Formats: sequence, structure tokens, C-alpha cells
Amino acid sequence: MIRIFVAAFSALTVLVSCVSRVGNESYQPVTKPEQIEFARDRLDIYPDDIRKDPAFHAGAGVVWTGIIRSTDAREEDQGGQIVAYTVFEHHYFDWVQYNNGQEVTLFVSPRGEGLFRAKWRMDKIGRDATAESAEKYAGQGKLALVYGVPEKVDADGTVVLKYRYLRILDADDFSTNKFDYGRFGEPFRAIQCESKTNSTTK
Repeated sequence: MIRIFVAAFSALTVLVSCVSRVGNESYQPVTKPEQIEFARDRLDIYPDDIRKDPAFHAGAGVVWTGIIRSTDAREEDQGGQIVAYTVFEHHYFDWVQYNNGQEVTLFVSPRGEGLFRAKWRMDKIGRDATAESAEKYAGQGKLALVYGVPEKVDADGTVVLKYRYLRILDADDFSTNKFDYGRFGEPFRAIQCESKTNSTTK
């Protein structure tokens, strides 16, 4: 799939005074499995598209950005894995990352398209790998990039994703307070330039 970042870069050019950085670039997956998923999944299908017409997008792989609302993890008796059930609050992401020469930051929109959820698994490595530690790792307020296939829509409108890959970022790695924007092609707006704290639903 051809991925178009021109519109995002053009819109952000006028806002560079609000961001101290060496440069900005298109989002870079951090592991080989994520590279594979990012290359094959779509950025232009959103939760409301699934709610409106699930059948039209049947089988399509997507990647959604969400702030974690809750995680319920359980240790499996066999297989040496922990299974987690996580609810995410979707947020728009322009798929641009900002590099100040020392760290990468994602500036995620404070807006999005409601809740989605996924069941996913983690391998247990070491004695400290428990359901409790998994819930802390995927704790409330962290950001997740979730790769998967939409399966269904719950009665309350929550979209269910069949998990394929997931990346979690801590609060210091992203902000929802820099730019307000929506889907690709919609306007960008600078919010403010002073704070990097994240405003999330608690």
C-alpha cells in the first residue's frame, strides 16, 4: 500500500515553532514484527468505518492508536503465556514522529473515534512475569499502537480487534497536548507550546 504523508508534513510546517526538535519523519516501527505489520496494515480505516459497515472492511488489517483505559491480565496454566484483555480509547495519529536527537516523541491528537478492545498474549520471561506485572506494563494512560483485524462491534459500540501485534509507549514518549487534528486531510491546529503532559480519560 502507498502511504501518503505529504498532507501531514505540509500542515505541520507552519507549526514548527511550537516543537523543539532536530527533525520530523514518518513513523518508524521499532521491531521486525512491527515492520511486517506496518507494511501490510491500513492507516485509512477508522473505528467509525467499522461501526458503519463492518462487512465492507471484512478481513482488512488496520493499525489504530489508542490510550489504554484498562487491562485485565491472566496467567495461563499451559504455554507459559499471559493473556490480556485491554480496552483502548482511539486517538487520531498523523504517523509522524519527532526526534530531538535523543528521544522520539509522538504527538497524538486529543480526539478520536471511541473505544476498541483486543485480547492479546505475552510470553512469560522470568519469575517477575506475572499477570500483575502485565497489567502494570499495559497500564492505564499508556499509549498503544494496535495492529489487528476488526472482528465485530459490541452492543455499546466498542470495536473488537483480532490482535496481530501491539507496541506500548510510556507517558513520556507521547503527548496529546500539542496538535489537534482528525483523519488524514483534515485541518491541524496547534494547541499550546508549554506542556508535554498528557490529558487522558481516567
